[in-house]
Amino acid sequence: MTNFFKVASVAIIALSANSLFAQEDTAETTLNVNLASSFEITVADASVDIDMNTPEHFQSGNTSGQKADHVQISATGEYEVKVIASSDLTSGSETIPVNTITVTPTLGSYLGAGSESSVSPTLTAQSLSTSTENTIISCDTGESLRGYNIEYSIPSDSASEYLNHSAGTYTTTVTYSLYAL
Repeated sequence: MTNFFKVASVAIIALSANSLFAQEDTAETTLNVNLASSFEITVADASVDIDMNTPEHFQSGNTSGQKADHVQISATGEYEVKVIASSDLTSGSETIPVNTITVTPTLGSYLGAGSESSVSPTLTAQSLSTSTENTIISCDTGESLRGYNIEYSIPSDSASEYLNHSAGTYTTTVTYSLYAL
């Protein structure tokens, strides 16, 4: 019996010692993620050319060809992209109506980090205007970075507007604006 009390006493002392040395200490912090809306638009090409230099161009029109990922959008939510021209096409004192140019968007590449989300934007070809911003892209899903291909074209029904003008480079500035919805 004495051995039993000795063993029990040693066990009680050992358990008590463990509880004296096994203290728990914690500390906490509050983690805040400050989420804000963010929208950015860039245009990849500083200049775009449409050649009008063959008889076929003056009959059928011509295009710039598709400019891959020409307009690039970063948006945390729904957005739309509108386009407008600063003036009619001018070369010296001569002008050609800018509404003879059509801007056609198509879905380009996912350029962002991480996984690509599934987007289904509404893409609408529009004639350029100097007085009205026309919506060419409308999307109900934000993405870290999405490219849109753009084709600038002179349709066949506008090709005759380019006849009877002096040879030269006719220019305007095209502005794309990004709006949060």
